[in-house]
Amino acid sequence: MRTLLPTALAASLLLPATALAAAGTGGVAPGETPPKQTPTAPRQDGGQGSNGGAAYGGEPPAGTPTTKRRGARRPKPHRRKRRSDGRPLLELFQVSRSSLFAYGAPATVRFQIGDDSPTVRVRLLVLAPGQRSPLRTIDLGDRPTGATQTYSFDGRAGGVLPQGAFQLELSARDARGHRLRTTARASNVHDLSFHWHRFPLIGDFDYGRSADGRFGAPRPGHFHQGQDIPAPEGTPVVAPRGGRIEYVDYQAGGAGCYVVLDGAGEDRDYAFMHLRRGSVVVKPGQQVRTGQKLAEVGSTGESTGPHLHFEVWEGGHWWAGGKPVDPLPYLRRWDSWS
Repeated sequence: MRTLLPTALAASLLLPATALAAAGTGGVAPGETPPKQTPTAPRQDGGQGSNGGAAYGGEPPAGTPTTKRRGARRPKPHRRKRRSDGRPLLELFQVSRSSLFAYGAPATVRFQIGDDSPTVRVRLLVLAPGQRSPLRTIDLGDRPTGATQTYSFDGRAGGVLPQGAFQLELSARDARGHRLRTTARASNVHDLSFHWHRFPLIGDFDYGRSADGRFGAPRPGHFHQGQDIPAPEGTPVVAPRGGRIEYVDYQAGGAGCYVVLDGAGEDRDYAFMHLRRGSVVVKPGQQVRTGQKLAEVGSTGESTGPHLHFEVWEGGHWWAGGKPVDPLPYLRRWDSWS
């Protein structure tokens, strides 16, 4: 009995070996080198690439979102922070000095306020300790929020302050009338001292042990018109009060190198004598601030050692209508806070 084979099997029996290899049976024709197999890297997602996903390193199908690299985030636009209670928030309040002198270098006040409003109305209050009624109220106007602002405070706005200890307080309101809010990180109060004069030396000194250096000590034909302050040569001599330089000169038989200062806002002149040669850094007509350097302690002229001869003249100019007064009470008072 004759057996019939399936058509596909019968056809395969009639093909030569080379055709079988080309037909994809997985075999290799005799005498041919088997093709080199390239291993397929595993996919990044753990698949084998046969389920429609892209193999590792290949191009993803169209429309597939790509993975962003870390650190490549686009910067967010700056947005003004909203305050939970709607009040302006103090972010910074600094004052460059804690001790000020009339007609001296001012203190720089720096502050920054955050708020939804573009500007806030700012005031600076000067308060005596324990008092809520301000001695001075300085209107700083409308100031931008979110940016550092500055103001130069010299203690003379609205009139020269009295001497003593004070507090500077920053106050602000927005357009809706909301008051400034402070935090533990940013206080709106700064302690400050203010005085009209300062001691004329910066460095070591004493008032001398001899009565000969005191005001009123007898001299041939006159009396000693100032106070001698022994100090090391080169000690800085500074202005006890801001004002205008009247004289810069030299007297060989007496004062040596000397400077005379006309105090601002008062009827007083100050004289500084026996200054170190070549140390004078001011000239007649020059305006100076309280605490500004004038010269250095020396021993020029009629002098037995380095010291500052210091005079105070009141009721007029030095040697032109004024009268010398004992400077020692002033010096001791200025020394207590300088």
